[in-house]
Amino acid sequence: MSRRSPARSGRARGAAPSALTALAVLAALAGCGAGGDGPPDPAPSGVKRVLRLATASDVSQEPVRQNLIRAWDARRPDVEVEFVHLPTATDDARSQLVATLQGDRAAYDIVNMDVTWTAEFAAGELIRPLGGDPLEGMWEQVASTARYGEDVWAVPFNTDAALLYYRKDVWRDRDREPPRTWADLERAAVAATDEDQVTRVFPHGYATQLGEYEGLTVNTLESVWASGGELVEKREGSATAYDVRAATPRTEAGLRNLADRYRRIMPPEARSATELDTLRMFEKGEVAFMRNWPYVYNVLAAKMAGKFGVVPLPGPKGRGASVLGGQNLAITAGSENAGPARELLDHLAEPEQQRCLLDGGFAPVLKASYEPEGPKCSLTGSAAPGGGGGETAGAGTGGAGETAGAGTGGAGETAGAGETAGAGESGEDTGEPVPGPGDDGLPPYTRALKAALGSARPRPVTPYYAAFTELIQTQVHPSLRTNTDEGTVASEQLDKDLRQVMEGG
Repeated sequence: MSRRSPARSGRARGAAPSALTALAVLAALAGCGAGGDGPPDPAPSGVKRVLRLATASDVSQEPVRQNLIRAWDARRPDVEVEFVHLPTATDDARSQLVATLQGDRAAYDIVNMDVTWTAEFAAGELIRPLGGDPLEGMWEQVASTARYGEDVWAVPFNTDAALLYYRKDVWRDRDREPPRTWADLERAAVAATDEDQVTRVFPHGYATQLGEYEGLTVNTLESVWASGGELVEKREGSATAYDVRAATPRTEAGLRNLADRYRRIMPPEARSATELDTLRMFEKGEVAFMRNWPYVYNVLAAKMAGKFGVVPLPGPKGRGASVLGGQNLAITAGSENAGPARELLDHLAEPEQQRCLLDGGFAPVLKASYEPEGPKCSLTGSAAPGGGGGETAGAGTGGAGETAGAGTGGAGETAGAGETAGAGESGEDTGEPVPGPGDDGLPPYTRALKAALGSARPRPVTPYYAAFTELIQTQVHPSLRTNTDEGTVASEQLDKDLRQVMEGG
């Protein structure tokens, strides 16, 4: 099996540079502001600085992140932001970024990264550490995705936590509560296929993302955590090392539970499903329950207003733990515009901008953004969430002005911006208005999202994450079989291979 090594710079990590190289580095930092903290260098009169921002396609209903960046750009006569399109698939986007920055570390000024890439890019010296305290006011688990070793390397742009979407309009028992535990969900998923309990029968109860991509890693981790296990665990006293726990009874139970649930309550197609696939299944009425990300709420509400609800993911005895998703913004090691680049990063992390993300279907990184008395969105008119402004790009169109993936936690192929599932019996327009803010002025999914973020957990912060996730996918995916006589993960082999991976082997 091939394994991907972390990004490397031209010299070996930790090697001492020559005196000439050291002087050149110091001169470069003095010129552009170390970490982007200093004021921007004066540009020639009438000449704009061009900030090249590398980012993937937006899968949300509205281009709120693009609009925030454009609004900042419009107020800066000395700066112009140029969006550089990356592939929609997360693995492809990462590969392109690494290859480009290894060849030319000044190719981009800012990179919008999946949160799992920060450690790899920092260890590979493709991005620069940031000074100051750009992580104030964030959940600790969100802030942890921007740290590696003793330094802060990025500013979280938006975070993410998965939610359980459920149909609420089909139950004969109109007072039926949404599932709180995995046992509740499994019973409800079976009940959804029983005509005595629902007004319309669903072919299958539940769908999640089990295709052989990052979605499978995310679901594997969540299943293991729900069983009280760990695949890897941060080593006490170390900022970067992990101990492997894949062969413990609780971890083995979590791996087995994932395969068992696939066989019992999911459609066979879930084995190859992405976020878009499960969205289509839910919208078409093929399943009554779905695990997906918050951006899906506004997509569904445009067609299914009043038919569904959201709650945090279930756990063994109550609320479960979602994998933490999201994107981090970092300044490249070779950027010649680090000053204005840092100004943009700090601007996007301010409460007014973060609140716009919540209104647009994303998860802000600041706790204050989820409070009714918190700051209001800075955007107005057609640029504001729900204002109908801006142009969204379809998946893979490669058009300029696209923004990052929707915090899918490293999702592979996902929906294009504004793209929804095909129309079906359950997906036709209800004629009802899309739910607006509640009496507290917050979007209707805010409470569930805030609760989910409170218990969300980051994936391993390691420069070897690409090899980690590839290994999980390779060894877990074969266990997802409809035949009940098959489908076990060789946990001892997984444990052995993970030890090698987490040591950079």
